[in-house]
Amino acid sequence: MFVFNQRSLKAFNEKTLFHYKRHATIMAVLLLVCGICCLIYPIAAGVYLSYATGFMFLVCGFYSIYSLFSSGKKQLKAKLTYAFFAIAWLLLGYCFLENPVIGMNSLAMVFCCLFILGGIFRVASGVKMFRSPGYGWNIFIGIFDLLIAAVWLNMDPDRSYVFTSIFIGVEMIFSSLAFISLRRNASLVQTEKLADKN
Repeated sequence: MFVFNQRSLKAFNEKTLFHYKRHATIMAVLLLVCGICCLIYPIAAGVYLSYATGFMFLVCGFYSIYSLFSSGKKQLKAKLTYAFFAIAWLLLGYCFLENPVIGMNSLAMVFCCLFILGGIFRVASGVKMFRSPGYGWNIFIGIFDLLIAAVWLNMDPDRSYVFTSIFIGVEMIFSSLAFISLRRNASLVQTEKLADKN
């Protein structure tokens, strides 16, 4: 877990700060490289993303099966829940691995639903806090989210596939910038601590 709050970072000793800096650097580089690859090679990146997602679904499915048989004397309802999720995860994993295009289009639908929900909640929040500071931005961003979802839903499968890969690439790049910010904050705190010692 990474802490982005500079006040929280000040509570750590030098060894912990070094640990955070090192891992933040590794994550920033990995996310930046993957994000750039998604932007340059969206079709190939989409295939790999679909395979990675399918593999993760299969892992979840096998873990659900393990939980089902290792749950001991649990209620029938709990066992049925484990069985349901095991089947669902395994089927999803198989679909993503068998046909990456369908897998990426399924991810696109999930993202669209998230944008629609996020947009509705942001607009509702903005209306609720009407005349309060920041209410206008909430409404604007909510409407923007809904517009992105509408454009995404109206794309044909091939364009949706490429757009999803590009979207994930941009998200990775922004995440890498957040880790770079964490590293910078950790370096500042380290410098302040050294100055205090001297």
